Amino acid sequence: MQSDIEVLMLANLVFSFSVTPVVLIGATILRGLLLLSGQKREFEDWTRNKFMTFLTIIFLPGTLAFMGIRLLIAKGFRVDVEDIGSSSTYGEINVFLKVDRPPRVGIVLVVLFLNVLSAVFTAFTLIVMPVMIYLEPLWIFVFWWIALGILFNCSLRSGDLSLVVAALRSKPRSGVLEFISFMMILGFIYYTLYMGGGI
Repeated sequence: MQSDIEVLMLANLVFSFSVTPVVLIGATILRGLLLLSGQKREFEDWTRNKFMTFLTIIFLPGTLAFMGIRLLIAKGFRVDVEDIGSSSTYGEINVFLKVDRPPRVGIVLVVLFLNVLSAVFTAFTLIVMPVMIYLEPLWIFVFWWIALGILFNCSLRSGDLSLVVAALRSKPRSGVLEFISFMMILGFIYYTLYMGGGI
């Protein structure tokens, strides 16, 4: 049983890595569309985007799990965290990374990528594991609900882009080289994975 779980976790890690770009792009597009659907002018109501706020409340456990992963990875790579909080404008909870003191570009890109990869891996583990250990249907539903909330949060955020830009500005020459190198390495790995019959 233990060996089966280990094999499953390894397969899950490979699968999570392979689908991370798809999840990232899909979640970013979905989040962008939801943000665009909000009110554009000054608002008198408690939130500018009721639907986004509603989804944040519905997926709160998954959101908290995602933010926990984001915080742990940021702390692990010594990326400064400015604040952990929510915004009534769009009803989101976020771990805000400090932009005025960015680390090297390579570290920023690795942190952002590992954040999404770890979240995708955790989500798919929550989807598959309850079935493997034969949990009750109610618990399977709870695990899947949390997993869906995690995947919903796997989007690129404006603060992430601001951090990358700030890191590039702090070290323009080496930063550009790190950015190009990271993208080329990642692109080569995914090209090999998709075109080489890895998935």
